[in-house]
Amino acid sequence: MAKKKKAVKQPEIVHDETILELPMDQVMGDRFGVYAKEVIQNRAIPDTRDGLKPVQRRIIYAMYDEGNLFTRPTKKCAHTVGAVMGKYHPHGDSSIYEALARMSQSWNLRYPLIDFQGNNGSIDGDSPAAYRYTEARLNQLAELLVLDIEKDTVDQQLTFDDSSFEPMVLPARFPNLLVNGSQGIAVGVATEIPPHNLREVVDAIVYRINHRRCSIADLREFIKGPDFPTGGISFLGDGLDSIYETGRGKIEIEAKTEIVNEKLSNLIVIHEIPYQTNKSTLLREMGMIANNKKVDGIIEVRDESDRNGLRIVVEVKKEVNPEIILEYLLNKTQLRTNYSANVVAIADNRPKTLNLLDLIDAYLLHQVNVITRRSAFDLAKQEKRLHIVDGLIRAISVVDEVVKTIRASKDKANAKENLISKFGFSNEQAEAIVMLQLYKLTNTDITTLENEKKALNKEIAQLQDVLNNEKSLNRIIINDLKEIALKYGDDRRTKIIEKGEIIQIDKRDLIAEEDVMVALTRDGYIKRSSLKSYRSSGENALPAIKTGDLFMMADMASTKDTLVAFTNLGNYLFIPVYEISDSKWKDEGKFINYIVTLNNEEKIVRVFVVKQFRNDLFFVMATRKGLIKRTSVSEFTAQRYSRPLTAIKLAKGDRLSDVTLTSGNSDLLVIASNGAASYYNENDITVVSVKAAGVKAISKLKGAHICGLVSVWSDEKIRIGIVSNNAHFRIFDTNNFEVTQRLGKMQNVMRVFKSDTHDIVGVFNYPKNRQKPVINLLTSTNNILPVELEEVRPIPLDKYAKRNIDDLTEEENVLGVFTLIVKVIDDNIKSEEPPVKVAPATVSVVSDDDAYEQISIFDVLDD
Repeated sequence: MAKKKKAVKQPEIVHDETILELPMDQVMGDRFGVYAKEVIQNRAIPDTRDGLKPVQRRIIYAMYDEGNLFTRPTKKCAHTVGAVMGKYHPHGDSSIYEALARMSQSWNLRYPLIDFQGNNGSIDGDSPAAYRYTEARLNQLAELLVLDIEKDTVDQQLTFDDSSFEPMVLPARFPNLLVNGSQGIAVGVATEIPPHNLREVVDAIVYRINHRRCSIADLREFIKGPDFPTGGISFLGDGLDSIYETGRGKIEIEAKTEIVNEKLSNLIVIHEIPYQTNKSTLLREMGMIANNKKVDGIIEVRDESDRNGLRIVVEVKKEVNPEIILEYLLNKTQLRTNYSANVVAIADNRPKTLNLLDLIDAYLLHQVNVITRRSAFDLAKQEKRLHIVDGLIRAISVVDEVVKTIRASKDKANAKENLISKFGFSNEQAEAIVMLQLYKLTNTDITTLENEKKALNKEIAQLQDVLNNEKSLNRIIINDLKEIALKYGDDRRTKIIEKGEIIQIDKRDLIAEEDVMVALTRDGYIKRSSLKSYRSSGENALPAIKTGDLFMMADMASTKDTLVAFTNLGNYLFIPVYEISDSKWKDEGKFINYIVTLNNEEKIVRVFVVKQFRNDLFFVMATRKGLIKRTSVSEFTAQRYSRPLTAIKLAKGDRLSDVTLTSGNSDLLVIASNGAASYYNENDITVVSVKAAGVKAISKLKGAHICGLVSVWSDEKIRIGIVSNNAHFRIFDTNNFEVTQRLGKMQNVMRVFKSDTHDIVGVFNYPKNRQKPVINLLTSTNNILPVELEEVRPIPLDKYAKRNIDDLTEEENVLGVFTLIVKVIDDNIKSEEPPVKVAPATVSVVSDDDAYEQISIFDVLDD
């Protein structure tokens, strides 16, 4: 048995390690700083010289290197993406393809750099088709970015795998950064550079070359402002000036529109939209405004865009002012947007905020460097060729001896050595001579060489002039730029104008005026219907109503009117009619919370239709506990009305009972539930604001409460009706009442037996000349009983209240009363001036001997 070999013990290897113990915040700060620098310089921020981010530069260079030029057929985008990712840009293919597609999008770049075949996305936000389906190539303008790159015009650097070289910047023979702008977000740094018109930028650069002491204001004579690829309208102002003076500023851009008047409607036609606005999002915004009836005058929003260009049509009703509709859409949608410029780019290997002069100077410095390096490259090449031509000419002059020397040589290397030693040729000249073909030794070829020498000398002189003369170099830059502007430039798309006056929009101007029927109940259910729906529902038909509810209004109004509805909690609701949901007249209304929030305890007590909020008319409010208040109607207008607004400040436990409209000199009849009443002029009540409380309305209530309030105008002939809970109804005339002071003697509208008490539950008034007015009673059985007031005569006030409504059963009582007609406040209502208080006359007594004046002690009047 063989013996096992004893294992040889391996020597122990000791590794030296350097471990640094550092605070975590320092480590994270250092690493994050490296990361931020990498993102800023090599990902998100463009270079001032060629206006490109690294991925864009690598795409253009890779396509140039692959021969993917405009003179050749397009190649699959997958091929380009693979070449860029494999050779130059070791990041995701999606970011490379996105950058490639974006450089072809005419709505993103003012002057696209890529010819694209296939779906490259859309202004609606659609993504490009997958790169296996699409093709692309550099266009003519993009080739100007890489022109003369093979002439050592820019520095090269190793690629990420050190396998080849890539340019650190492109020659960029046109000012791409100013022309196409750029957007990017890095770490702690962002850039937003607006695009400009090529012709304007070239004119500004030429002026800068010829006027080295020019200012930003001088350059602004050529560059008026940004020229966005989607056009639109921009406005002059401090924000625009700030962009070019400081590198930062905000401007307003709005769509370019046209109003077309047609026979049955008006059209708002949108031809251009603001830069970076998504068309589908814009259409959705306008569609929601139309569908939600925020603007009642819009009929339809249509997208009629096609291959000929963008066209969005907003069709509005003929009755509506289309200019007001347009202004509303500009304010509420992306038809008007703000563009914030932040001109940050890599200059001198670090990010800087640059003004217009800085941008132009950075580009000019780059072009001077490119032209200088190109001229030096061409000069070296031409001098080398001239040296060869000189050698060939001299060789041909002694051609027999040259041939004899070559034939006597052993090989090519020996022949070169013999030519150099015998005739003094240089190594390059000797190489050219031994490679010369015999047929080129004719007299014609000698003449050709001499002509070539002349041309080379001339070209060398020109190149030396460019290198030694600044004016010659500038002339080349100017000529090249002018040629580029002539070939590729176009007219300005974005119109720049002075900002006009701000139009104040009244929402009522946004809707078509139309008469509609409106119903509102005590519990807050509301609706509107067309007159056609109302008329088809039958004569005097009422909508469906919740059991136990009571109509406060069922009358006609205009869509431009506003309802002012007072509630028992001392609030009022501001309800534009056009915001009320439309439905069939017979249907039940919707709860009002979609317009204004109303809690379950809050009930509506009175409604008015307001066409104009006048300051010469007044709302007078009375509370159950006997307070009264007068406020101008103009105080009740509102801009925000999603919640109930304060109308009167109520004491704890008090409730608003009734509200009436007065003329400025109306008489008020305040009625208590027990039949007691007070009759006085409204000017006994001081006009106060909506936030104030009231004053005492009646001298004594004796356990009753205020149940009704009626205003009597001097030019009105009205009758007043009351209904009690025990089904007593009576009509009376105010001529039977005596006008007293506010807290004067009490009067009665009815007398009651102690054994048959009646409480008034409803007070109303109607003109004497109105034919067959109708009131509606809500009974204790939750039925609505219409009562037609036909041939009803006034009942003397001293008559006792007795049950006289025959249509009710003995068990039924009346819970409430409503009429279908509401007061409309418009220009047709005449206001009245309050009476002027006249001071008592001054008595003068004159005697023969002396004259003196006797003054009354009543000259000073109380307020």
